[in-house]
Amino acid sequence: MIGGDKYVGSVGKASLAIIALMFLSLTTLLSLWLISSYETAVRRGDERVSAASKIVAANANWLNSLARETLHRIDDALGPSTSLPGPERVRDLDAAVYDLPPQATAYVIGADGETLYSNDRNIRPINVTDRDYFVRLRNGADEYTSPLIISRLSQRQIFVFSRRLERNGVFAGVAVIAFDASILRPIWDAVAIGENSIVSLIRRDGQLIARYPEPAGPVDMRNHKLFTDYMRKATSGTYRSVSPVDNEDRLVGYRILERTPFVAIASADIHVIMQPFWEDAKIAALLVAFALVGALAAALWIQNLIKVDTLHTRQLADALRSNETLMREIHHRVKNNLQTVMALLRLQGFEPEAVQKLNERISAMSAVHEQMYGFDQFSGISAREFIPSFVKTLVDVHGRAVSVDFEIDDIVIAADKATPFALLLNELIANSMKYAFDGRASGNIRVMLHVTEGEESQLTVADDGIGFDGRSDSAGMGTRLIKAFVNQLHGEARYNRLEGTQFTATLKLTD
Repeated sequence: MIGGDKYVGSVGKASLAIIALMFLSLTTLLSLWLISSYETAVRRGDERVSAASKIVAANANWLNSLARETLHRIDDALGPSTSLPGPERVRDLDAAVYDLPPQATAYVIGADGETLYSNDRNIRPINVTDRDYFVRLRNGADEYTSPLIISRLSQRQIFVFSRRLERNGVFAGVAVIAFDASILRPIWDAVAIGENSIVSLIRRDGQLIARYPEPAGPVDMRNHKLFTDYMRKATSGTYRSVSPVDNEDRLVGYRILERTPFVAIASADIHVIMQPFWEDAKIAALLVAFALVGALAAALWIQNLIKVDTLHTRQLADALRSNETLMREIHHRVKNNLQTVMALLRLQGFEPEAVQKLNERISAMSAVHEQMYGFDQFSGISAREFIPSFVKTLVDVHGRAVSVDFEIDDIVIAADKATPFALLLNELIANSMKYAFDGRASGNIRVMLHVTEGEESQLTVADDGIGFDGRSDSAGMGTRLIKAFVNQLHGEARYNRLEGTQFTATLKLTD
């Protein structure tokens, strides 16, 4: 019973361990998959923002070239004088700025800071002598690119390219191309790196030139890690950072444009970049949840099976104990009944020799039952345990100093064959004790039982007595019983005289 409970408990623990191992294997595989998904999302994000920064850089180069060429054409169209142009000069200037996009406005500013010309005929003249794009050129610079500024005319965010105008070596004013920051919108559409993404142009000194979507105002980024770290290491690359403009976490691609004042920036919202990973993570979480629920359900089911199986095992064990007790009682009563029969035979007054022979045969049957109930061997008896004890008892009954040697293989004699085998052995030992040592005080008997090929066993009983060939008393009761028991055990027997008598029989003792 205890062994059964331990077995059931071991099976239950093993089943739960297998479930736990399978769950652990699943989570390990999902973890590896998520690691791969994360790395793939980051790599593709780097590739996307890097490609987007190339698009921004290409457009920035175009804007720079367009502005420089247009400013040069304006300078040429003004001719030798930068004074207020007449109608013909206005037509030349209009032709010079014809290629500008709608988001760009051209100006000619005189040396006094007043507007002399604009391709926007509705322009309201203002003085710009305090603007950097005028002051820097008046102070000797040839060209200037402004950071993001707020237009005094439209209140829009703009950035300006300006060119110094000289006549006869004297500062004569500036030519200006002002771009509305909305010119970055088509670029933002073109890069298509998701919602909350940013495209921007920054001067190399860290001043924001333009950004889409537009910021609240000018931004100084010279202390940002892009300028303090990344741009010092490489002219292009990607990095992850929280934006100093709106505090959003983004993956940033940057590219320094040679021979221009620009740094092109394209940045994507990290949540958009990592969206494929998060979708995979949701799938993994669902799989883990389903697996966990399944594992718990399986564990509960197994526990229930274990409880049911334990109950059945205990019931079977109880039934087995009851059967064993019943069988033990039956064999015990059979033995007692056989002993009663022996007592009755003695009381009937039969010849002592006949009573002795009957008692020996009944004792043989009784010994089988004693072996069965004494050792709980109800399906069969162990030859190694039964034969030596049984034979020594038979020898002791005759009171001779006969030694017995045994060679017994580990054979279990079937229950239905144990009684005829014991009776056969009884007859053989009785014959040796009665006839083999006539006139001698001592002798030796060898009893051997070996397994042969197939399902048969070979029994050998040999003595060193006077010898017997098995034919001299062929009509005797003992000889007939020996033949009957051999036949009952589906065997064949023979006698040999080899310094005594040797009986050998091939018998079927197992089921």
